[in-house]
Amino acid sequence: MISKEYKNIIKAAVMGGRVTKKYFGKILEIEDKSMPADFRTKADLESEKAILKILEKNFPKYNIISEEAGEVNKHSEYTFIIDPLDGTNNFVLGILFFSVGIGLIKGNEIIFGVIYNPILNNAYFAEKGKGAYLNSKKIEVNKEVNIKNASISVAVDYGDSTKLQEKLAKELNDIGIKRYLTNWSCLLDYCLLASGKIESVVFYNCPMHDFIPGKLIALEAGAIVTDFNGNAEEDERNNTFLTSNSIEIHKKMLEFLK
Repeated sequence: MISKEYKNIIKAAVMGGRVTKKYFGKILEIEDKSMPADFRTKADLESEKAILKILEKNFPKYNIISEEAGEVNKHSEYTFIIDPLDGTNNFVLGILFFSVGIGLIKGNEIIFGVIYNPILNNAYFAEKGKGAYLNSKKIEVNKEVNIKNASISVAVDYGDSTKLQEKLAKELNDIGIKRYLTNWSCLLDYCLLASGKIESVVFYNCPMHDFIPGKLIALEAGAIVTDFNGNAEEDERNNTFLTSNSIEIHKKMLEFLK
């Protein structure tokens, strides 16, 4: 199903998730980062510590870029991209929609990704060219082609949110789509797409830890990924792109993004 060595990456994500679950529902001190909506907690930091312990033991020569710890450059062609708690806002509010994400890139190509939902004990993962899985079961995007039956998720950077979100919300609601989503946990949105629950994710100008594992999982589940002009990506680290379940939905979404 996947290469043996990558099982340790899944293990790292699960261990990080167990840390977050331990702290869920407790009152935690909040430390602001770039702005009030962007912050960290003890759960973020301890999850990251648990993840790094496993990855550094099993992949000692690989570079690391983690949301809280920053970058460790070991001059390798391989780099781990880590989000120890995606959805910290949800986590602090007691909303059960958060996850742990780890992606592995080789140069500009994503070769492995795992997203772990600690509340449901669900591990979504994919290795390049080997399909996408939820635990041991293979998953695929759905076959919906009618935009009016679509649920669309939008994820944008904190500082860029208002104009794009307002534009898309108005245009999509005007045509009467099924649901417009802003879930505040980008990684789980890709899991929803990959497992056939929603039809498209709009992603604009967010950091790599918010999408690297999710992009691969969606791709391996059969999703289409292009930039906002409909062009194939030359660099999978590109942080502004559209992901959809079908050509029909994708083309319609591109019209709204012009």
